Amino acid sequence: MEADMKNKLPNFRNKLVTLGFSANSDGSALFDPRWEIQGGRLFLIGTQPKGGSTNDWCAGIEAAIAWDQVTDYLVFDSPEHYRKRLAIFEKKKSNR
Repeated sequence: MEADMKNKLPNFRNKLVTLGFSANSDGSALFDPRWEIQGGRLFLIGTQPKGGSTNDWCAGIEAAIAWDQVTDYLVFDSPEHYRKRLAIFEKKKSNR
């Protein structure tokens, strides 16, 4: 079953993925994530990008997100694409 599950999961290699959670509105971002089973649970593991955490305190650190906690996600072509879109969001947020 594990091999079958991995065949049906999206391939996020070389992409930047932002993840939303029902219990946390802040979400998280991962660059070049891969799938891994740990303790019987499926995790998405990747590197926190610059701009992906408050004051970039997590930039460059590997993070693991339990897939069963994810409610939604967005896929960006690159960290540059993500930062460009994030700048648009921040500009609109500051104009409110």
